[in-house]
Amino acid sequence: MRLKPIELPGALEAIQERRSFRAYLDRPVPRELLERLLNTARWSPSSTNMQPWQVLVVSGEKKRQLDKKLLEAFENKLPMQPKVNAYMDEWTEPYKSRRHACGVALYQALGIGRDDKELRVEQSRRNFHAFGAPTALFLGMSSALKEGSLFDCGMFCQSLMLSAVSLGLETCPEASLVFWPEILREFFHVGEEIHFLTGLALGFGDYQAPVNQYKTDRADLAEWVSFVE
Repeated sequence: MRLKPIELPGALEAIQERRSFRAYLDRPVPRELLERLLNTARWSPSSTNMQPWQVLVVSGEKKRQLDKKLLEAFENKLPMQPKVNAYMDEWTEPYKSRRHACGVALYQALGIGRDDKELRVEQSRRNFHAFGAPTALFLGMSSALKEGSLFDCGMFCQSLMLSAVSLGLETCPEASLVFWPEILREFFHVGEEIHFLTGLALGFGDYQAPVNQYKTDRADLAEWVSFVE
C-alpha cells in the first residue's frame, strides 16, 4: 500500500517521448518481456475494476500468416467493417487540418511526393503487416459491454504503450489492423462475443529508419483547456 506521493520522472518522460514507430528491427520480442509488459499494463484503471480488455498476441510464423490475410484483404479491396469506426464520415476542423499535417509530415520523412501514388500505396500496405514489427497485439472487449468500457480499454492501451517505452520497446496503435474483424475471428477462433477495438505493432524500434525521425506536434493548452476559477 502506498502512503505517500511518489516521484516518477521516468513516467513523465515516457509520455512526452513516446511516438508511433513505423519501422522495426528484425528481432523477436522474448516471451518473458511480453509477459512483463502485459503484467504491468494490467494495473490500468477501469470502471468498478471491470478490467474489460482482452488481448491476443501474435508473433513469428503465425503473424506472417495473418499479415498475408490482411494484405490480401487490402489488395482485393474487401469492404471494411470495423466495430469501432476511427474516422469521421466528413472531416471538420480542427481535426481535418491536424490529420492532414500528420500525413504531410509522414510522407516528407519518407521522401514520398504528393503524386507518387505507387510509393504511397506501398506505404499503406505496410499498415497491414504492422510495419514489419515482430509482434502484433489485438485489443478487444466483450460485445456485451457498453461504450464506457471503450474508455477503460483506451487507458489500458496507453499503459501498454508507455510500459513498452520503459522496457526498451516501441509501438504503433493501428485501427487498420482491425478493419476486417471476420478475418480476425477466423484466424484467432473467436466469436461475436468479442469486439476488436485496435491493433498494436510492437517490437524493437529501428531508430535509423527515416520514417521514425519525425514526431507530430501537439496543440497548445489554450486551444483545448478552460480554467474556471
